[in-house]
Amino acid sequence: MAPKDRVEALLEEQDEAERAEIERTKIAWSDIPVLCIFGGLFLVVFLQFFTRYVLNDSISWTEEAARYLLILVGFIGIIKCQLLDSHIRLEMVDNFFPRQIWQLKLFSLIVTIGFFGVTTYALTVLGRQTSFQMMVSLPFPKYYLYIVIFVALSILLIVQLVQLVRLFTAKDKP
Repeated sequence: MAPKDRVEALLEEQDEAERAEIERTKIAWSDIPVLCIFGGLFLVVFLQFFTRYVLNDSISWTEEAARYLLILVGFIGIIKCQLLDSHIRLEMVDNFFPRQIWQLKLFSLIVTIGFFGVTTYALTVLGRQTSFQMMVSLPFPKYYLYIVIFVALSILLIVQLVQLVRLFTAKDKP
């Protein structure tokens, strides 16, 4: 194969990979909640910046609201990452052990299902123990935040269990 043909083949392969990545990451209806929360976070942080540095008189509730919105973005965004299998990981491990990817994914799913199961249980205990507490500067009880996180973790556990079943029923495992 001539060098020019190899370059063209590599470029075409890269284009196909980019098209597949674009198709894989299209925005779906399930992304709207996390995008709305992220938009709210952007507005709250902008309001905090504007009132603190432009008006020289910051609004007290913006810092707490930004903190809670950031927590929600993290817990709701993890569902999309799990669906796309795009969590941060060492890709060199995948490259060094291509035949053991099935076992690595199985181990990873079992460990994370256990971790998020324990976290969900701990969240219910925490929610019951602090159900009377209010947020410091916002007029809402803290358990509203815990409810949203509980729902996100429950959805994440369902997604992971479905992925575990699909992993066991996959035809291309070794």
